[in-house]
Formats: sequence, C-alpha cells, structure tokens
Amino acid sequence: MFNCISLNSRSFFPFVWDNLRMISTSTVGLCKQQQQQKYRPWLNIEQANKVKPSSSIEKNRQDREDLAAAYRGLAYYGLSEGVCNHLTSRTPAKNGEGEVMLIVKYGLHWTEVTASSLLGINIENGSVLEGDGEPETSAAEIHKALHSHILKTDPSIQSVFHTHPPHATSLACLEDPTLHMIHQNSTRFFEDVAYDCGYDGLATTGVEGPRIAQQLHGKSVMFMGNHGVLVLGKSTAEAFDKTYYLEKAAELQVLAMSTGKKMSKLPDNLAKFVNQQIKNDSRFLVAAHFESIKRILKHTYQGDFTS
Repeated sequence: MFNCISLNSRSFFPFVWDNLRMISTSTVGLCKQQQQQKYRPWLNIEQANKVKPSSSIEKNRQDREDLAAAYRGLAYYGLSEGVCNHLTSRTPAKNGEGEVMLIVKYGLHWTEVTASSLLGINIENGSVLEGDGEPETSAAEIHKALHSHILKTDPSIQSVFHTHPPHATSLACLEDPTLHMIHQNSTRFFEDVAYDCGYDGLATTGVEGPRIAQQLHGKSVMFMGNHGVLVLGKSTAEAFDKTYYLEKAAELQVLAMSTGKKMSKLPDNLAKFVNQQIKNDSRFLVAAHFESIKRILKHTYQGDFTS
C-alpha cells in the first residue's frame, strides 16, 4: 500500500511515518515481541496466569458479554429449552489468577441472562469463584469434564455449548443419527462430527461428564444419543454460529427424510471442497452473524445483556 502514497501525503498520514521511523530504529525481533505482548492469545491457564489483573478484568468482561449474548441469541432463534441446557466459556479470572468457566446460574431463563449474572466456577472442583448462586448439577459436571479434557487436548477451544434443538435432537434420537452431506449447510460439519450412543441418564454421578468427553475424538460437534448435541468453538461467536447452522442442517435433513424419498448425498470430494470454501470465509461470516444478533437483541428484549 505504501507504493500508492506520494511524498505529499506525509502531512496527511503522520502515523505512517512515525511507524516507519520506529521500524527503522528497532529490530524486527523487538517489533514482533511488542506485537505479541499487545495482541496476546487467550488459550489456556498457563498463558492467562501471565496476564496482569487489569487485562484479565477486561477480557473477563468481554467474554461475559459475549456469552450472555449467546444465551439470549439462541433463545431468539427458539433453540433454548426452559431453564435447562447450558453454554459455557473459559475466561481469565477477574483476579488474574488462572481461568474460570462461565456458566449461567440455576433457574434463569436464557432471555434473562446478563454478563453479571453469569457465574465463574473453578474448572477442576466446581466451586463458585465469581458471582452469586449455583450452577445446575448436571451442567457443572458435563462442562467441567469437557473443559478439563479440552485443556489437555486442544486448549484453543474456548466455548462449549450443550443444547436440545428440535431437529438436531430428533436425529440424535434415531438408531442411525448420522448427519448426511445433503446440503451446503451440512458440509460445514464434514468429518467433524462425533456420535455418542451410550446415554446413561442424567449427569449427576460424576461419571457421565468424563465419559462424554472421551467420546469427542477430536471433533467439534457431537450428537448425543437420546439426549441432544454438543458444539465446541474457539470463541463464543464460533460456537454460536455452529450451533445455529447445525440445527439448520439437521432441519433440512429431517424434512428431506420425511418425504420418504431417497436423499441426494454429496460425494465426499465435493463436500470437502465446499467445507473448505466455507472455512475460508468463516472468519468474517462468524463475526458478522454474531454481531448482527447483538444488534437485534438490543431492539428485541427488555434490559441490557451487557449489564
């Protein structure tokens, strides 16, 4: 872009010349170090521990707002179920010491969730470290186990959504719950779906959560037999987008199956190609989708989810 700027542009772009002077007097290595310090990745407990409390507070606040928006946004789409099902996200603790898992406190409808109403709990033992109230027992068990597992296998995953959306759950209740590649929405999940047909009752015994975590096998989506679905995301926005499109893909499949006619399945090479096309644009599509929901929420529900 600098080739397009003439010397006469200098007065209009002082910041460009200031940056050029900085680069000319600093080593490339130092600049890279400064950039890494400014744009710090938030991936795991070890990295979060190195962050100053003021930065932890800001990241914690933003993650709370995003998760509250996700709760309300999925309710807006009709994908909530009373006061049940749960969305969680890891975030640096407000005090700057490690991470907490954000989760809704027991008894709130998803349209009531705000940033401040979310609890921050210890991922290992489930104790409440931030907020007032308690999480629902099965939710805490499932999500603690999942986040503990994720920290060991893929710490870039930040959010875990467990929902019972009608069409995706309908597929999970079939003897063969396979999500078939019959539409471009389906291809979003090409070779990224795990299936757990070992439902063993409510997760209140300390066993079901770890068992579910072991069934993921590196996938970011799971159909939970006779139960619902799990979606993992590297951000709240990504998990939200995946949950929405998983339900849309399942809805199309259920409708196609209801005709009684044979479905037209995409060949693997084409499904893989479309999957890659969507991934190439997903960085922009995911953010745009989530931001649009935030705008809608501000004009739909009373109250401010950021409070």
